[in-house]
Amino acid sequence: MRAPRERDAFATALCVIVAFRALGAIVNATTFDCDEAFNYWEPLHALTHGHGLQTWEHGSAYALRSYAYLFLHYAPVRAARWALGEDAGRAAFACGRGTLGLASACAEAALVSAVRARKALVGSVLMMILATSSGMAIASTAMLPSSFAMTCVTAACAATLRGEHRRACVACVVAVVFGWPFSGIAVVPFGLCAVHAIGFWAVFGCVVAATAISAAISVACDTYMYNDISRSGGWKIVSSVYNLLKYNVASGKSDLYGTESATFYAKNLALNFQLAAALAIFAPFAIRAYRNNWRAMIAVCSPFPIVTAFFTWIPHKEERFLYMIYPCLCLSAAITVGALAESALGLNAHAFGKSRVVKLGVVVGVCGCVLTVMVLSLSRTAALLQYYGAPAKMYHALPMPSSRANGNAWPAWLAEEFAAGGDDATVDVCVGDEWYRFPSSYHFPSNKYRLRFLKAGFDGALPMPFDFSKGGTAHTPEGLNDDNRAHPNQYVDPSSCRFLVEAEFERGNAHSASKDFVPGEWIDVAVEKFIDPSRSPTLTRVFYIPGYSEKKNAYVDYKLKRRARAPTSPTDA
Repeated sequence: MRAPRERDAFATALCVIVAFRALGAIVNATTFDCDEAFNYWEPLHALTHGHGLQTWEHGSAYALRSYAYLFLHYAPVRAARWALGEDAGRAAFACGRGTLGLASACAEAALVSAVRARKALVGSVLMMILATSSGMAIASTAMLPSSFAMTCVTAACAATLRGEHRRACVACVVAVVFGWPFSGIAVVPFGLCAVHAIGFWAVFGCVVAATAISAAISVACDTYMYNDISRSGGWKIVSSVYNLLKYNVASGKSDLYGTESATFYAKNLALNFQLAAALAIFAPFAIRAYRNNWRAMIAVCSPFPIVTAFFTWIPHKEERFLYMIYPCLCLSAAITVGALAESALGLNAHAFGKSRVVKLGVVVGVCGCVLTVMVLSLSRTAALLQYYGAPAKMYHALPMPSSRANGNAWPAWLAEEFAAGGDDATVDVCVGDEWYRFPSSYHFPSNKYRLRFLKAGFDGALPMPFDFSKGGTAHTPEGLNDDNRAHPNQYVDPSSCRFLVEAEFERGNAHSASKDFVPGEWIDVAVEKFIDPSRSPTLTRVFYIPGYSEKKNAYVDYKLKRRARAPTSPTDA
């Protein structure tokens, strides 16, 4: 049982982290990664609301995505639908995102309390870095396996520092099996620390037992979801974990989805953690100052440089790949700040006889450093929400479908068309080059809306609707492929579009206006400002500076448009 002081530290840290995260969560109603929207929120929407978009990774012919992971999120979202109705998608989304954020906050609070038990100053600094970090704010609420792995790694860090090595091993196994297999790279130091503390065979037995149970659950979920029990034919045993590893290691196709330079992650970490990223680099040199604690500190901080180096070496790079080591980076930064403070106090004791002026200077220095980290992080988080929040607002601005006209957004002809469709009537909302900013089907105000894709500038593979008449999750629609090739089946005839979401960038921009591909007359329903990074200064593009950013940045109109009248001829379509 934890000591009262440690329980108090946990409660304090949890309250502080939740308070700061809640400020961002109130307005953070979007997804910043299209993989999060299409590979996780959309399949979950199919499970909770009966329709959604399916990527090739979710096709039964490939089966790369874990349904065990999706089931972890099913209960809170389904409960929200049961309590509020099928049209309360945004509330269900918020419920799911809030659950993710709370789980991460609990793991982070446990880490803070474990660190404070060893070094109070480091724990306090860590608490403020975690609570305000822009990287943690986004990663902790993202529905991504790497975010889940991050929460597990955080729990493993806390358990390792408390000497609970078996619990740390279980958290590591859960991260790999239910989260992301490649998080195994991050958890190696915890395993080595456990071997040193409790012996090889104790660790081996714990890992084998946890792996057997976790793998059995994972395989059972995948086998059930990727096989259609209503159709004849034999079942196949399915393991998404195995399939994902096989695809990334043996197929050589992961590079089809983009490669980046060796500086990609350095720039990314600098954007997400600013001063904290720079401080974290010096942690290996600072850890030796902690004497009896140095071995444990190395174990919990080493995932940061190990994972960063590994994924920097791999050509295919994405921001979410490093989510799992974000808490380790924050801890490394806190260790550096604490070590500098202790070194300064030690120097003061030897050189100045414990001068009060020097002590005050150290206190001011630590507070100034932490305050700088906090201000930069909060400014970065505000920039993300302020500059990139328009897409979520557009989809929520759609009118509620009805058999009656409702102003400019829902005219009489559209109401009559919807009424004629009966109970099965749906309304198509189309996107062209802005497809990758679609937040999720949960953002539609009604379950009657469907996202559809127009053939525009992008020529790669796009998701297709789950077809539950042919097996749903056990079916691979014709055209889904792992070669990132476009297929005619992923597009719709423009005449089916009743609403259109587009960003009106200047001509020649890679994200050209979608209305070029949908002839006809269109009426604006809602308009929001969206930053144009190519025409905005770096400082105000990266950070939000009230008053100053609005003057310096360039913006484009992000619009929700409605077709003016029903298509009656090929020219209108």
